[in-house]
Amino acid sequence: MRQRSRVAVARCRSYDGDAVRLALGRAVALLGGMGRFVVPGRAVLLKPNILAPHPPEKAVTTHPAVVEAVIRLAREAGAAPQVGDSPGFHPLRKAAAASGIAAAAAAAGAPLVSFDDGAEIETPEGCTVKRFVVAGAVRRAPAMLSVPKFKTHGLTGISAAVKNLFGCIPGLRKAELHCRFPDPELFARMLVDLAFAVSARLHLLDAVVAMDGNGPAAGDPFPLGLLIVGEDPVAVDSTACRAAGIDPQRIPLLRIAAERGLGNAREEEIELLGETIETVRVGGFRAGQPGGGAGAHRLPAFAERAVKRWFARRPRILHRACTRCGACVAVCPPRPKALSLAGGRVGVDDRRCIRCYCCSEVCPSRAIRLRRGFGAGPVARMLKL
Repeated sequence: MRQRSRVAVARCRSYDGDAVRLALGRAVALLGGMGRFVVPGRAVLLKPNILAPHPPEKAVTTHPAVVEAVIRLAREAGAAPQVGDSPGFHPLRKAAAASGIAAAAAAAGAPLVSFDDGAEIETPEGCTVKRFVVAGAVRRAPAMLSVPKFKTHGLTGISAAVKNLFGCIPGLRKAELHCRFPDPELFARMLVDLAFAVSARLHLLDAVVAMDGNGPAAGDPFPLGLLIVGEDPVAVDSTACRAAGIDPQRIPLLRIAAERGLGNAREEEIELLGETIETVRVGGFRAGQPGGGAGAHRLPAFAERAVKRWFARRPRILHRACTRCGACVAVCPPRPKALSLAGGRVGVDDRRCIRCYCCSEVCPSRAIRLRRGFGAGPVARMLKL
């Protein structure tokens, strides 16, 4: 039997600064204190989710109160924290300013660092990728603390600790990986390879206000009221899923990560500290389903392709909400692009779409929805695909 992973769960009902600091401090103390994870006098890189320039109340990014609390804990332990990420499309400083993270970092004395330059690292444990180009700041950092946001995600089902590490890939190199691994299962395997390569010492998950529905950028804020902390990203994510009423085994990313030995997903393999699932589980969370017809791999090979085409979510433009800013077209990875802006309207070519859903992530107007083919939605829900 595997060694059990320890995950600390703390209730936190609001983003009041004192409340967040107290709750996060309790959770980290249950794991031995921040001094276990940082080195006095040395730098530590905080990697929050700064996906796009959205205000904190939209629940798209890690809340600045959580980022500030982590910075202060690291500084109290004697480390020199810095904050960095590679947003999906927009410049870091723009996204960090709009999300409130830039101000929080400045208030707590941590500089923002760019993820623009790249450095190659090898991944001996990799199954799909043997080497990655990651941000130079990630490669140089003596230690990293991951500070993700708990959200649904159109491609991976959820975005939390494991998925947050994808932001260590600089700029448009993320788009290249989307093109190479458009299938949810393949993309999940790539993310697990990456997590082996750039593991964080501690994952501090912001689930005070999560996002359900059409995540990771166009969903709705959902009050989960939790901060979840652990060294094992799979255990942290699985605990968050259970609190939200999601079976972690239905998330390919977590299933594959556990199979590969990245961490523990089964409930009996996780030791919870502070709270139990029974005391924190909530109802009403609208879970995301992995895109691209995930689950079709259970069918015979001859039927898999057709079923995936039918069940796959496709981007659909809400033209009344669209401001024609062009961000979705610019970020679209394939060549030729699946999205185009012509005649004052954004169009989607389903034949070119690789179902990465980057367009939905970067749309500032929530004007892109992910919808299945005609009649596929009810069938997918019935089959739990």
